[in-house]
Amino acid sequence: ASSFDDSEAAMKVYIHYTESMAESMHQTLKITLPKKWEAGPISNLVETFVKNYNEKHPVNALEVAECRLETENLEVLPLRAIVSERINDRQDLYVKVGQPPRCPPASASSLAESGVDEADRVRVCKNFGCNKKFTTRTNFDGECRHHTKPPVFHETAKYWSCCPHKKAYDWDSFMEIKGCATGKHSDIKPVGNQFLGGNELRGATQQAQLKTVEEFNRERSGEKPKGEEPLVQLKRALLAIGCAERDFEAAKAALMTKFDNDETEVLAEFATEFGFGLHNLIGTTQGGPPPPAAPAS
Repeated sequence: ASSFDDSEAAMKVYIHYTESMAESMHQTLKITLPKKWEAGPISNLVETFVKNYNEKHPVNALEVAECRLETENLEVLPLRAIVSERINDRQDLYVKVGQPPRCPPASASSLAESGVDEADRVRVCKNFGCNKKFTTRTNFDGECRHHTKPPVFHETAKYWSCCPHKKAYDWDSFMEIKGCATGKHSDIKPVGNQFLGGNELRGATQQAQLKTVEEFNRERSGEKPKGEEPLVQLKRALLAIGCAERDFEAAKAALMTKFDNDETEVLAEFATEFGFGLHNLIGTTQGGPPPPAAPAS
């Protein structure tokens, strides 16, 4: 098996070719799709597979024009169709050569006419972190172990927003994080964002109104804001609690470069990172409700 991995957060598919009588000519290609491919035609997948296959099996070279792509249920996918509209994440697809059979894809009515019950149709679960195949006939409570909130892809970290204390830094480790809830499988995609990134996290941090140490101390003491720049106030507060000045300056310089000297964006990124740390300490998700206040001593 081979892999093209151009985007951490992009969907994956597994494309198989098993048409040849010789098993040595079979191939499975795992493709991690660039984000722009999700909104592109399915033909991109076929062309990529054929190019890779022909490089490894020149004696059995395939022609793109003679190939089609089918699902596990033998549904022929139109090559001009949009990937995200017809293909699920981590779905198995099959390259076939020649014209497809003249019979149409199986629908509810055709399944009934052929004697195959709709309850036996294979579906793919779209609950966060599942992606297993199931039929409604065998879909009982407890069959699906999944996550309740979407994944977070921030810088190099990957984790589920319902389980922020379990972080991974490569895709395979991330997919091994077990779900935190059980229930029935569902082939209906969850409502809302399918994953969260830096922009969403900065928004969640702002909505949660997490305060800097300086702001918190000022509110408790009734002190009015000083006429200092926010980054100066932040540095002063961090040094006061023991952070190294060189670490702050290095982080500030990196963020100023990343955000083209936009101090508003730099402060928002600092707030996001501090938010991660605070929520990891108290065991809540980003933007979630704060823990109960400690009783006054």
